[in-house]
Amino acid sequence: MSGTMDTRQAYDHWSGQYDTNRNRTRDLEGLALREVLADIPFHRVLEIGCGTGKNMEWLATRCEHVTAVDLSAGMLDLARAKVTASHVTFSHADIP
Repeated sequence: MSGTMDTRQAYDHWSGQYDTNRNRTRDLEGLALREVLADIPFHRVLEIGCGTGKNMEWLATRCEHVTAVDLSAGMLDLARAKVTASHVTFSHADIP
């Protein structure tokens, strides 16, 4: 092996520290999501690239069903542990 990893492997590797690393882009995106969607009613959400579930925690409080998809099994494992609501469905998939 040449020492390189594909995107899935990289996110699996990163998943263990993703929530604790300083990441202003990720954090600002979460704030923007909450601000933009705060006054919009919705019942179903598809979150593509749910990562460790940081946005899903909030989304799950706002709607009747969340479908959470991510390329990384490591990220999904953390999201599943974090968000245990019965109306959240997880899917491990690549969205080309």
